[in-house]
Amino acid sequence: MTSSPKVHNTIAVNSGCLCFGELHNIWNGASVPVQFEGLPSPRPRLSGTVKVHRIEYNIAARNGIWNGFRLIDLKTKKVAAWFLAHSDVDPEKEVDKILRVSGSPYEDESGSSFNDDKTAAEGVFVINRYDWGYYDERSREIVEPEEINEELFASVGLVDLSAAKPTVDRWKDHRSRERQWLEGGAWLHIPNGEYLFGRFGFDDDHAAARSFLFFTTNTYFTRTAFDGLERTLRKEVTPEERFERKLQEGFDFSGLETLRELSRVPEHSGVSRPPRADCLGPYRQSDHVLRAQEIDAIRVYRDAEELKLFVHGRDLSHLRMEGEIGEFIEPWAEPLYDVVNEMVLSYLQRSVIPNMANRGVSAAAELLFPQHTPEEDTGKLDVWCHRHFRQPDARPIPNFDSAYVGSRIASFLSRSADASAVFEDECVAGITRAVAYMLTDVLERASKGAHQDDMRTRIMPSDVRIAVSLSSELHDRFRFSIVYWEGRTGSVSPE
Repeated sequence: MTSSPKVHNTIAVNSGCLCFGELHNIWNGASVPVQFEGLPSPRPRLSGTVKVHRIEYNIAARNGIWNGFRLIDLKTKKVAAWFLAHSDVDPEKEVDKILRVSGSPYEDESGSSFNDDKTAAEGVFVINRYDWGYYDERSREIVEPEEINEELFASVGLVDLSAAKPTVDRWKDHRSRERQWLEGGAWLHIPNGEYLFGRFGFDDDHAAARSFLFFTTNTYFTRTAFDGLERTLRKEVTPEERFERKLQEGFDFSGLETLRELSRVPEHSGVSRPPRADCLGPYRQSDHVLRAQEIDAIRVYRDAEELKLFVHGRDLSHLRMEGEIGEFIEPWAEPLYDVVNEMVLSYLQRSVIPNMANRGVSAAAELLFPQHTPEEDTGKLDVWCHRHFRQPDARPIPNFDSAYVGSRIASFLSRSADASAVFEDECVAGITRAVAYMLTDVLERASKGAHQDDMRTRIMPSDVRIAVSLSSELHDRFRFSIVYWEGRTGSVSPE
C-alpha cells in the first residue's frame, strides 16, 4: 500500500464551470445561465411526498487540473464511490470535511442531509437522490441514450462547461460502464449502486467548487478507503461508544428538533402541532403526579396477561414489543420525568376534567375511551384504557404506588376544575390505572425505539417524544402539552 491516495485519472477545467449529473442533466447545465455567483443556496422543497432541491446542473469551479480518485470498498474490493478534487487540495482532509458536514444519510452522525445554514457556512453543496438523474426530465428529449437500464442509476458525469455538449455527444453512444474519461470530462460509474448522492466542496471564500464526492445508497464509508490506502474514510464505532461520546459532548437528547421537523409537514408525518395558545403548561413541578419511582415502575412493567384480549381470549402477542428494557440515565432522567408528567397533566386538564367531572364510571369511560369495543380494532389504546378504567387491576404494577398517584391526580383535578365539579373516587382510581397503562405503552415504545434506532439501552427524552409522535393515539392525547413541544423554558417556577 502507498502512503497517499492513488490518482486514477485527471480532467482539466478551463471555463471556470463544471456541468454534472446524468447525460441529460449535463446537457441542461450547459444550456442554462452559469451559476458564477459561487456556492448555490437552494433549500429543500416538497415535491409530492419527498424533499428536493431545484438544481441547474452547473456550478462555478476552480480552473486547473482536477485529480480523480477511486474509493474502494475494502470488503468487496469494488469501487464504492468517486472523489475528484483540484490538484491543490488535500484529498483526505477534504473528504473528511465533506463527510462531517454532509455525509451519507444512511450512516449515523453524518451531518446535514439537505442544504441548510450549516452546509452553507462550511461551503458544502448537497445533491440528493431526488435532485438529479431521471427525477429531473429537463433536456431528456434531446439526449436519449440508446438503452435505459439500471446501470445508469449508478453513473454520473462531471464535465468542463466548454466541453460539455461535445462530451455528451460522444458518451451517449456507449453503455455507461464503457464511457471513457476525456480531457475535460470524467464519467463516474459505480457497479451495483442504487440511489445517487453528490457533494461539492467549495474553497474558503465559497467562490468556486474545488472538490466533488459521488456515492450511492450502497456506499459504506466505514469500510471504504482511497484506492491505495487502508484507512477507511470513517471510523466504525460501537453504538455504546457513540452514545457515551454524545453524552460527554453534551449532545441534545431532548428530541425537540425532531418534533419540529416532523410538525413542519403534518400532512406526511401525521404530527400536527396545535396553536400555541391551545397548549397547556408548563405546570409547576409541585403539581406533578408521578415521582421517579412510579415512572421507573412503569418502565420495567411487563404483564403476560396483557398479551391476550380480555373478552375473547385471543392471542395479541404480535401487538406487544419485545426487546431489552431500557434504563434512565442522568443527566437526562429529570427532563424525562418532567415531560412525562407534563403530558399527563395536559391530558388530565384537557380531556379528563370535561369528560369525567360529575359523572359516574360508566358514563366517564364512554366519553374518555369511545373506541373501546374489541370488534372495532383489537389493538386500539381505547380498548385497553377502557378496561383498566372500568376494572381494578388483578395484577397491579409492582412498586407503583397507585394510592399516592391517585391522591395527586385528585388534588390536581380539584384545583384545575370549576368549583362545582365533583370527581368520584372510583373514577379517580380508574383514570389512575388508565394513565399508568398509557405510560407503559409510551415507555415500551421508547425503549424499543432507543434499541432499534441507536442500539441503546438507555431511554432519553427524545425517545419518549418520538414514541408519542409515532403513535396517532398517544399523540392525540398528549400533543397539547407545551413541554412536549418546547421543553421547560423556566417560565414557571419549579415549586
